[in-house]
Amino acid sequence: MKRAIFLFVVLGVAGLFAGDTVFAKPGKCMLVIDGKTYISGKCDIDMYNDGTGSFQITELRKKGAYFAQVLIDQGTALGYWNGTRNATHAHSSLGEMTRDGACWQNDRARICAWK
Repeated sequence: MKRAIFLFVVLGVAGLFAGDTVFAKPGKCMLVIDGKTYISGKCDIDMYNDGTGSFQITELRKKGAYFAQVLIDQGTALGYWNGTRNATHAHSSLGEMTRDGACWQNDRARICAWK
């Protein structure tokens, strides 16, 4: 019984990490928050390998970057961004977002990604 529980936990954790795999591709992106544009132009688009459509955009700059994520779970999309150039975590919530073509947006923010 203990071994079965252990295997279940190990396989569950391994599945979580497998879902985090991303595939980066160059593209064009836009990130606008509170009326200020942080990303506009060439970027990397990372599609999460979790089957949800979740993704991350990252600006291409040598001296650090802004990035934003749209995380989708059961039809609900939440936006996040790093908030400060060079910050390594998307710790700032942008709230719930709705899709508009290649963009996800709400009253505060707009995150767009094109091939």
